Amino acid sequence: MATYVIGDYIREIRLRKGYTQEDVSFGICTSATLSRIENGAQTPGRYILDKLMERLGMENSVFNIFVSKEEMELYECVQEMVRNIADGNFEELVKQIQKVEGLTKKTSHLERQYLYFAKAELMWNKGAEPDQIMEMLMKAIHVTLPQFDGVTPMKENLLTFDEIMIINAIARKYARENNIEEALKLEYWLKDYMEEQMMDSKQKTAKYPVILYNLSNWLARVQRYIEINDIAEEGVEFCIKYGNLVILPRLLFNKACALAELGQKGEAVKYFRQSVVLFETMKQNERACRAADYCKNNYGIEF
Repeated sequence: MATYVIGDYIREIRLRKGYTQEDVSFGICTSATLSRIENGAQTPGRYILDKLMERLGMENSVFNIFVSKEEMELYECVQEMVRNIADGNFEELVKQIQKVEGLTKKTSHLERQYLYFAKAELMWNKGAEPDQIMEMLMKAIHVTLPQFDGVTPMKENLLTFDEIMIINAIARKYARENNIEEALKLEYWLKDYMEEQMMDSKQKTAKYPVILYNLSNWLARVQRYIEINDIAEEGVEFCIKYGNLVILPRLLFNKACALAELGQKGEAVKYFRQSVVLFETMKQNERACRAADYCKNNYGIEF
């Protein structure tokens, strides 16, 4: 497909959303580079194209461009890292990290962002010190958001999917250290951003319920049960609408706990049953047993 079509497409979406070239290109490429792409004077590589589309709140499902065999190989290796992290396959992740390190020796800093994030996830799995993990996460986010201090939401900035994952990981790190208010502040930023800036997509379907689930967990640590009920209900409705069954039973369970804490035991029983049945249906029998035991031990509810 001709280069000018790509540029026209990006420019049309950008103008429709009211973003400047600086908004979209920040940390990815210069605004002059984006201008050349929009004018058809420069062909974007696959990685830059995907990141620009993500800043526009969309997935790149239209253009499939690789400027070299090396770029295609790097893209495929990064996708394999994504799958390994999602599946918890850390032995394979080690191999992919080594591959990507070799492939990115002569590339731009931008193409190493996910590599740094993958290293942080591996460090987390291996029980590294929290400060070491945080250092790697900050190294990853500073590739494209150099001003981010790890604490203060940058609400004026557009975000890519990788940036959302990295910020979410930083929030998880705070939660693990019982710094709940910092975790909630970052996670609410991501929630609001995904609602306001991102169109419905596979990435949003996968990531948005996780953010709501995290919020419902962390709000429980500070006993904000009304908020948990609202957040979990929002997540349940989203999962049902877009078919994310992975997070659905967990959100149902958190909603049930919130209702039980609010004294609405009858409603809580309904959602507890739904969550346990879904866990069993998905062959997550250990989760189903833990959920049933929690109901019995904490609320006197037996199935």
